[in-house]
Amino acid sequence: MKKLFAVVLAVSLVSVGSAAAASDLGRGKPAQERFLVGFAGAPGASERALVARNGGEVVHDLSNIDALAVRMPAQAAAGLARNPSVSYVEADEVRTAMSLADAELAPALDNGLYGLVTTRTTSAHSAGWSGLGVRACVADSGIDYSHPDIAPNYKGGIDEVSNDFDPTWGGDVNETHGTHVAGTVLGVQGNGQGVYGAAPRADLYYARVLGYNRVTGNVSGSSSDIMAGVRWLVETAKCKVVNMSLGGGRAMKSEQRFYADMDNKGALIVAASGNDSAKAVSYPAAYSTVLSVGAVDVNNQHASFSNTGTGLDMSAPGVLVLSSYPVGTGSESRVTQGGTSYRSSGLEYAGKTSASGVSGTLVNCGLADSTTSCGGAAPGFVALIQRGTISFADKVKNATAQGAAAAILYNNAPGEFAGTLGTSGTWIPAVSVSDTSGSSLKNALGATATVVNMASNWEHSDGTSMATPHVSGIAALVFQSHPSWTDDQVEDRLKASAQNLGVAGYDTTFGYGLVDAQAATAP
Repeated sequence: MKKLFAVVLAVSLVSVGSAAAASDLGRGKPAQERFLVGFAGAPGASERALVARNGGEVVHDLSNIDALAVRMPAQAAAGLARNPSVSYVEADEVRTAMSLADAELAPALDNGLYGLVTTRTTSAHSAGWSGLGVRACVADSGIDYSHPDIAPNYKGGIDEVSNDFDPTWGGDVNETHGTHVAGTVLGVQGNGQGVYGAAPRADLYYARVLGYNRVTGNVSGSSSDIMAGVRWLVETAKCKVVNMSLGGGRAMKSEQRFYADMDNKGALIVAASGNDSAKAVSYPAAYSTVLSVGAVDVNNQHASFSNTGTGLDMSAPGVLVLSSYPVGTGSESRVTQGGTSYRSSGLEYAGKTSASGVSGTLVNCGLADSTTSCGGAAPGFVALIQRGTISFADKVKNATAQGAAAAILYNNAPGEFAGTLGTSGTWIPAVSVSDTSGSSLKNALGATATVVNMASNWEHSDGTSMATPHVSGIAALVFQSHPSWTDDQVEDRLKASAQNLGVAGYDTTFGYGLVDAQAATAP
């Protein structure tokens, strides 16, 4: 499951008479600058003539807000501002869309770092807890340990798939999972780009225990490889916390004994409950000596894919979580139409665009469940498609066959969602948006829409795999704040301090509730 991204805007003020306008200078000609001129009502011919008489040129008609965007010398603009028919004149300020490579995203409820807010992890950080000195480790697929949000915290690892000590992802686009998980546990804070994790100053030791199987098309690993990797993390690397965003359906005696032994050796093992919408927790999460984690969304609502049942211990954010991805394999996306920008998530494997994106006429393709669903639109359009009935891949294939240059898939249920096209290949840019964004875009059919899906080092993902590292990172904060505590004491504190979400006390949908970093790190 996958993705999303929120565009961050930086403001660069244009000062009157600035050197920035030098490019507009001709010999003996005043610099032309951009201004917005407001009027008492919608501007017409007389207002345009007024601008012209003052040496200005109309750039855009903004009559919907009773204004004109103009280009003119600063001195002329000052004179125009004194005209009684003009309400105001202001600089037409520059807005620059910045990628995550240019600025570190601040956690907020409306972006992919919301989990650090809802779990009160930002409050724990403010109190001084960062995971410093704690070894918070991960057993997963290969990792891009050169990633700018991971490299400073990476201390070493082992590869039980390739049988060496280099747990790299190896450039395999199918092995992005581990990098995302590690970033949520302990992505670096303060490096001026990307995101940061729950324990941004913890030490990362890493075990590659899953690899891409080209026969099955899955990223998987044998239980023995996984146990060997975890053993190295606990016994050799001396990890206090081990994150396992992985699992399967059947219990094993050997596995059960193994995780009990890891618990006896002082390690807190944290594992994902599973993404099958099942009423049974996956293994190894279901073992009593493993802390199991289910997923909730930004509103602390149970994620429909998250497994429930006896043995579920607690919940954490796992819907549209933004984190690190191997360099260049993630995406940052947005949809714009008529001056409005919509949050979106690039579908996994979808085609990439430049920062300017792909623009075209917005066409309603319904469910895109046939090669005639777009109504014979001229090629080069942007397909607006409702989620449901058939796979995302088939929808995009059908739209592409009809000449779509890009696709926007909107939800058929409340909220946003992430998705995949299933396999790498030649795809048009395709993104997902919420149901409400879809409704708004349906009101703009026939107008021009733009889809941006840029290559990035960060990505949004869904799953209990994304929830689990929130708990692992917060556990590292508790180990730091209570250095004498055992792993059992840390686990007990995490459960006792959780925010109750369901019925009073324990329940099999949320466990003991939402992990709470501020409460868990309290004296």
